[in-house]
Amino acid sequence: MLQKALGCLFVFGIAPVGIGGLWTKGIGQKREKILNLYLAGFLSELAVFQLIAVPVMVKEVYGMNLLVYLTTAVFAVLAATGFIWTLLRERDLRKQTGRNEDVNQQQAGQAQACSLRKSTISGTGNGARNRIRRTAVQNPERLLFWLLFLASVGYQMYMAFAYASFDGDDAYYVVQSVLADQTGVLNRIRPYTGLSTDLDIRHALATLPLWIAYVARMTGIHATIVAHTLLPLIFIPLTYYVFVQIGRKLFSDGSVKLPIFLTLVSIMQIWGNISIYTNETFFLTRTWQGKSVLANLILLVELWLMLELCAREKNRERQEETGSQLPYWLLLAVNHIAAAMMTSMGAFLTAMLFGITALVAAIRYRSWSILWKTALCCIPNVIYLALLLVL
Repeated sequence: MLQKALGCLFVFGIAPVGIGGLWTKGIGQKREKILNLYLAGFLSELAVFQLIAVPVMVKEVYGMNLLVYLTTAVFAVLAATGFIWTLLRERDLRKQTGRNEDVNQQQAGQAQACSLRKSTISGTGNGARNRIRRTAVQNPERLLFWLLFLASVGYQMYMAFAYASFDGDDAYYVVQSVLADQTGVLNRIRPYTGLSTDLDIRHALATLPLWIAYVARMTGIHATIVAHTLLPLIFIPLTYYVFVQIGRKLFSDGSVKLPIFLTLVSIMQIWGNISIYTNETFFLTRTWQGKSVLANLILLVELWLMLELCAREKNRERQEETGSQLPYWLLLAVNHIAAAMMTSMGAFLTAMLFGITALVAAIRYRSWSILWKTALCCIPNVIYLALLLVL
C-alpha cells in the first residue's frame, strides 16, 4: 500500500508539479494558473519519457529496469530543479510586491475617491447598482451550470473507475504493458502468442504502453489495473481542463456561456456512444489507449495553443501585457513529442494540423515569422517520422 501511494504521488504529483515549475516564468506567471503548470509538467513528463524510452528500447532487449532507473532519475532531477526555480521566483515576486504595495494602495485610493465623486455628480450610482443586480441575478445561473459540469465530470470518473470496460485492442496494447512490467522485455514478445519476435517499429515507437508499464513498476499496481482504472482518473479531468482553457479563449467575457459550453461538451461525451468509432466512445471506454489520448488530449492541447498563439500574434504590439510567445511555442514542441508517444500517426497529424493553421495565421496577421517558428516546433515530428522509415 505504501509503494502504491508513494508511486502515484511521484508519477502523478511530484514529477508533473515539479517539472511544471520550470514553466513558471512562462505560462504560469500568475499564481492562479497552477493547473496550467500541472498540464505543462504532465505533457513534459510524457515527452521526456518518450525521449528516454525510444533509444533504450532500440538498444536493449531486457531494458525495462534500465528504463525505470533512467526515467526516475531524470524526473527527480527535473522536478527538483523546477521546485528550486519556483521558490526563487516566488521570493523575487514577494520582494517586488512588497516594494510596489504602498504605491498601488495610494493609486487605488485615489481612483476610488475619483470614482465616487463622478458617480455622485453624474448620477451614475443607479447604473452601478443595476449592474450589481444583474451580476447577482447571473451568478446563480453560472453556479448552477458549473455544478452541473462538475457533477458530470465526477460521474464520468466514477463510472470509469467502478465499471471498467473491455476492448479487443487490450489483447495487444495492455498485454505489451504487462509483458514489459513482468518480463522486463521491451516490445520483443508477440502479445497474441507469447513468442519472441523482432522489434515492431510501427507500434514500438509509440511508447505509451511502456509508460503504463513504468507506472505499474513504480506503484506496484498491475498494469491492467493502471490502464483501466488509474489512468482514466488522470486523463478525464486533464481533458476537461483543456476544454476549460479553450472555452476561456472562445468566451472571454466572463458570462454564463463558458459553463454552458462545458456542460454541453460533457453531456455530448456521455451520450456520444453512437458507434464504436466515435471520439466520445474512445474517450470514456478506451481512455488508456494512445489513439484515444491523442484525439482527446493531445489534439485539444494543440487547439488551445493555436488559440493562445493567434491571440498573442494579434496583440503582439502589447507583448508586455499578454506575455511572451516563447513558452507556448516550446510547449507546442513538447506536445508534438507527446503526440509521437501516443501513436505512429500522432507526429504526422499534429504537424499537418498546426502547419495548416500556421499558414493561415501567417497570411491573416501578415507575420511570416510564424512559419519558421512552426518549422522549428515540428522538428521532433520530422525526426520521429524519419525513425519510422530508417528503423
